[in-house]
Amino acid sequence: MDKDLLLVLEDINKKINKIYSGRKRDSYNKKIAELLKSYESIEVQEKHETTYKSLVSKGKELLRDANIKDEKKLSYYLRYCNAAEYDFKDNIKPLNLILKSFLLTCALFFVLSPQYFGFVLAFIFVIPIFLGLRGMRKRVMNGLMMGVAIVPMGLLVSIIWLRNAFLTMGNFNQYIAGLSQQYGFTFEFTKNLQMASTMMSVVLLGSSITLLYAAIKYRKMFV
Repeated sequence: MDKDLLLVLEDINKKINKIYSGRKRDSYNKKIAELLKSYESIEVQEKHETTYKSLVSKGKELLRDANIKDEKKLSYYLRYCNAAEYDFKDNIKPLNLILKSFLLTCALFFVLSPQYFGFVLAFIFVIPIFLGLRGMRKRVMNGLMMGVAIVPMGLLVSIIWLRNAFLTMGNFNQYIAGLSQQYGFTFEFTKNLQMASTMMSVVLLGSSITLLYAAIKYRKMFV
């Protein structure tokens, strides 16, 4: 690949060694070493030239003493480099996995949570979910963090459903009869609904874990 970005990263590393010390310097050295290793083997396609030139330009701006001393700017630039690597490799599968598991988790959360928590809890999460989805689509780190906030609630709701299913196994028919009488549904409909909800809780558990795993593993693709 073009050596401009590699040279910029090396220059940034030299500046870091002059300005920072101790663990902070070692941490930045490690991150830049990983970037150098990754970018050495990447061939930037013509369609990604704009992104590549932006990386080089922002890196040169960062080399100014006033900028590189600003840890927010330095950390942002390194995250930007990590995220751009996925673009250069045309690797958007991790983002699709995160979005799909997020949407599935949210949908099942809205369906299953009212049974035990009412509609208020689901309503509270409407805005965070919307903002999280928008942020994740734009690959913003804050959006990812906001989206992952649904995971604890998804796990909680799924575990409560599964715990209830386990506790009612011994007197399942009696439990279903009580529910059908309470809600005014037929026994058969209530039974099918309960079984479907239990299966959805298993899926919710799986999607919540998948979302958390994918968010942690592929967090570097977010800026």
